[in-house]
Amino acid sequence: MATNVSSELLPAIPPGIALITGPTMLGILLNWGFMGILVAQIYYYHTSFPNDSKVLKSLVYGLGVLDTLQTFMVAADAFHWFVFGFGNMDQLNDTFLNSWDVPFLDSIISLIVQGFYCWRIYVLRKNSIIFPAIIFAISLTQCGAGIATAFIAHRLGKLSLISTEVVEQTIWLVGGVVADIMITAVLTWTLLKTRASELPSSNSMLTRIVRLTVETNALTASIAVLSLILFLAVPQHSTLVVPPTAIIGKLYTNCLVAVLNSRELNRQQVGSTYNSSNGTGSHFGRNTFRLGETDTVQRGPGQVKVSVLEEVDTDADYIELEDRLERGRRAGKGGLGNAI
Repeated sequence: MATNVSSELLPAIPPGIALITGPTMLGILLNWGFMGILVAQIYYYHTSFPNDSKVLKSLVYGLGVLDTLQTFMVAADAFHWFVFGFGNMDQLNDTFLNSWDVPFLDSIISLIVQGFYCWRIYVLRKNSIIFPAIIFAISLTQCGAGIATAFIAHRLGKLSLISTEVVEQTIWLVGGVVADIMITAVLTWTLLKTRASELPSSNSMLTRIVRLTVETNALTASIAVLSLILFLAVPQHSTLVVPPTAIIGKLYTNCLVAVLNSRELNRQQVGSTYNSSNGTGSHFGRNTFRLGETDTVQRGPGQVKVSVLEEVDTDADYIELEDRLERGRRAGKGGLGNAI
């Protein structure tokens, strides 16, 4: 009897419940899925680049901690809405931790990653501060708007009222898009200009870096654009914006770690190209050597055979490029290296 009374007091489940629970559940699943990808990427980074600077390692692992925290909070949201509050429309409409795990953490992660790209631009453009300063100011703006969105959403306390945060959420999403587009444009322009003055063997690697830069930043920008369109075009279904916004932070971190991990692929591909050009047809990476010509010297009836092994660094150009990269990363000074 008590169960029947309590159920009568609960709001009725509306016919369009799928438009509320569906996008929310999809956002949760996507967040968990991208966390799995990130774990694999960070493990690869950890095993492939043990000699990276402490600052770079702190950046990667720090972002990993923030994304892990976000995933735990998203899991808590899922239990709050779909387990402890199953069938309770009031609890389903409660923001719970969503104010903090999406707009708050997403905007902070975006700021950190965009700040890293600003530093890369600063180094590549030989300490020119203009573009990095402009982009970082825009990134700070989107971060501030994201944090404001989180506080307002927490104060409102209802997911159905998300559509009322038009100004703050619009600035947050638009700021992220503008910063990503500027980062893509400036980095691509700088890298293409740098390619003409770099070692010939580095041209194909630079092309891959440019392509990866465009692809990763275009991905994060397109998700922010999709979030903005859903937010402004369908305000009556406020939960439709949940799936794209739930993965923005994960996308930023995954893209950054992917760029850092691509250095290992660059080493392998440059080494393979060099080896193939010498007709050996095998694959190798950095710090490998091949044997050169063999000379035979015959002396007297014993025919003493003397083999002269020529030790040749198979990817010297790439090592020189990487050494300059490492000096730039550690000293904070110019060089193509920081673009990788």
